[in-house]
Amino acid sequence: MRGRIGGCICGVREVALEEMVACCGLDCFRCPAYVATQAGDTERLAAVAARWSESYGKAIPTEDILCDGCGSGTGRINSFCAVCLIRECCGVKGISNCAHCGEYTCEELEGHPAFTDEARANLARIREAR
Repeated sequence: MRGRIGGCICGVREVALEEMVACCGLDCFRCPAYVATQAGDTERLAAVAARWSESYGKAIPTEDILCDGCGSGTGRINSFCAVCLIRECCGVKGISNCAHCGEYTCEELEGHPAFTDEARANLARIREAR
């Protein structure tokens, strides 16, 4: 049975909102690579890879964007996130995302390109709920 949260299919179990917020605060449910991976949609994955290849000016193979989310533990993590210093820091500290960090917000997070207003708001909601 597949879990559904907010209309999204989330694999084999129901997933708490916080579990689908990346270490940096991005909402996995809004990431086109995550959505296409979870749907098993190879055409959409190829389209995302092509769009990102054009945007970043380098070839990004479809298999490099397969993603189950930062904290999934499956090993399928978007190649950008696989080398993310924010993700590495959360792993070292044993926290699911920056909302649980005593140093929130740090210089590294503030300078991270994924730390958008939306990401900041996601982490703020998690901090308020603690």
